Amino acid sequence: MRLSRLKALFPVVALTMACHESTAPPRMVSGVYLLESVNGQPVPAIVVAGQADTNFVLSATVTLDPAGNAVTAEHWRYVYQPNQTEEGTLTLRLEYRITDHSITIGSFQPCPANAICIGNRVGKLIGTTLTLAYENPTAPLYLYRLEPSL
Repeated sequence: MRLSRLKALFPVVALTMACHESTAPPRMVSGVYLLESVNGQPVPAIVVAGQADTNFVLSATVTLDPAGNAVTAEHWRYVYQPNQTEEGTLTLRLEYRITDHSITIGSFQPCPANAICIGNRVGKLIGTTLTLAYENPTAPLYLYRLEPSL
């Protein structure tokens, strides 16, 4: 009788253990990731080059906190013909979600009507390496490395 109860209890325990991983909250990480390259080109890197203008990313960081918040800061230079240059920094406060080694950084709310919204960035977070691109097959691939803690 005792053995039959154990046999009946085993599948319940096994299913509970199997479901634990899939229902666990997403993994959260924290740290500052520094941009190293764009499409394999070291920073400063050309992101877009046309006949009349060239866009460079000079530096960038992604800061992740344990609560699922992300801050991205990108320092850009735009060079227009003839000889006009603009520089600026775009800083965004976003959220991130991680599943296994995949990461999505962006807004997880619908874009309001008549608003201009940028898409989420998706990529991989493996060890100290973070790769990101916009949800577009032709988007450049950004490679970040975790800044060592002091």
